[in-house]
Amino acid sequence: MNVNTVLSPDDLSKLWAELAHDDQLPDWYELSEHGEVVMSPKPHNRHQLLCTQIALQIQTQLGGQAGVEVAVLTQTAGIRVPDVVWMPEEKWKIVTTEEGLVQAPEIVVEVLSPGNRQTEINHKIHAYLASDIQEVLVVGLNGTLEFYRQDGVHTTSILNFTLTLQPHLFQ
Repeated sequence: MNVNTVLSPDDLSKLWAELAHDDQLPDWYELSEHGEVVMSPKPHNRHQLLCTQIALQIQTQLGGQAGVEVAVLTQTAGIRVPDVVWMPEEKWKIVTTEEGLVQAPEIVVEVLSPGNRQTEINHKIHAYLASDIQEVLVVGLNGTLEFYRQDGVHTTSILNFTLTLQPHLFQ
C-alpha cells in the first residue's frame, strides 16, 4: 500500500472490516487516511473512568446516546477512535455504516494523556471538524476544557452541557 495514497471512505471502511477479523492486532488502533494502522497504548484505568464519567454526564444532560471508544469515519484523517462520542438517539440509527463505523456525530471528546503529541491532536481536531462534527471537546491533562468548533476555540459547549470532573482523576 502506497503511504502517499489517500484511501476513499469506502476503502477505509472495507479495510477496517478486514482488520476486525485479524487476531494478531491489539484492540487499540486507528487507521490513518492512508490505511496505515496507528497503534496506541491501552489507556490506564483513570483515563477510562474519566471517559465514562464524561459520557454519562453528556448523555444525562443532552439525552441521546454517548459512547466510549466508538470508531468514527472521518473525511480527511481515516478512521479515528475518540474517547467519547455523542449523537441524538435517532442519528445512531441512520449514520452507522455496515462496518460499525459512525459518521459525523455531533460531539467527539479527546481526553489527553501524557503521551499525546500536539500535532496529532491538532490533526484529529481538524479532521473531525472537516467531517461535519459540530464540536470537539479536548480535556487537558489538568482537567481544562477546550471546545473546538468551525469558528475557533471556546470555553463552553454550543450544546450547553457542563462537566464536573473529579480532580483526583488528573493526579
